[in-house]
Amino acid sequence: MTRLLFVGDFHWQAGSAHMIAEYVRAAPALDCEVALAGPLCRMDDQVPGLLPVVDDLTWGTHLVLVFEGRQFLDEKRLELCERFPRERRIVLDPDAHWGEHTVLGPDDSAGAYGHEQWQRLYRQLSDRILQPRLGALPDGARFFSYFGMPKPVRRPEHAPEDLPYELQYVGANWWRWDALAHLVEAARSARPPLTRLRVAGRWWSGDPHPDHLTATANRPGWLAGHSVKVTGPVPFGQVLNQMAKAEITPVLARPLLAHQRLLTPRMFETIAAGTMPALPPELAYTADFYGEEITPFLLGDHPAEDLARMLRDATANRPRLGRIQDDLRRRFNYRRVLGQLLAFTD
Repeated sequence: MTRLLFVGDFHWQAGSAHMIAEYVRAAPALDCEVALAGPLCRMDDQVPGLLPVVDDLTWGTHLVLVFEGRQFLDEKRLELCERFPRERRIVLDPDAHWGEHTVLGPDDSAGAYGHEQWQRLYRQLSDRILQPRLGALPDGARFFSYFGMPKPVRRPEHAPEDLPYELQYVGANWWRWDALAHLVEAARSARPPLTRLRVAGRWWSGDPHPDHLTATANRPGWLAGHSVKVTGPVPFGQVLNQMAKAEITPVLARPLLAHQRLLTPRMFETIAAGTMPALPPELAYTADFYGEEITPFLLGDHPAEDLARMLRDATANRPRLGRIQDDLRRRFNYRRVLGQLLAFTD
């Protein structure tokens, strides 16, 4: 039996922990097991109570290392990784540190570590580097979505007529201020204007994160001045239900990730919530991923008109969204995604 030991810097309220939880649920149907490698992971105090953690590394047949923004392996942990033969180690690279060095304004694909340091780390760990990148992959990388389609909480066709919000965004301000502000301005200038607006998440108002001042920068009071209700973060487990409270939920991505044409969890979650996605021009590359049914949800040069049209044509748009939901559920349910990962262990 294949036993996958995942390694990462896991936090229950952010990052990859919930993808691993989906893999754990899907594993029995594929006659495999999934757990976290206790001696190799960094975890918050919630994760061990919610995901299986194995302290004995000999339990696993393969090691799957997930790197997001942080290099979390110290020398001792790197040595422990060597207990697994190289051909049984896989690197998952959802932030595309492997490959070309990408700099977009103040944002940098290498973060605080330096580009070459990422390349050395990945070369040391594995020959199997997987990225959820649409389009051309860098040398040495192979495509793997990593993220999947969660179980939908609502069929789009069954959306009630009196939803609380016309437009809302659920998520943290992490390099997303400019994109959200642009959409709010479009919503307010639409004809008729969108008046029931909400943002739920951290760093949209008030002080930014002290260690990430640029990534979480905002204009205090600006959202309230544009009649946007600002609330705190939504706990995981409630995100889809909260998203489902809006007619329209924009899909926003960190500009660097959009530039690299990466998939993100929100590209699946928004569809699973049964709310109409609004895809800004920088995410036009997702059209091939979603298929031609996504056309009414793409924003163009006149986003105010596009938002008004989406609401005006909601009755016709929702069946199209339902077909997208069905298609993503068929192609990217977590049983199928985990099966694709298992294929890399052969």
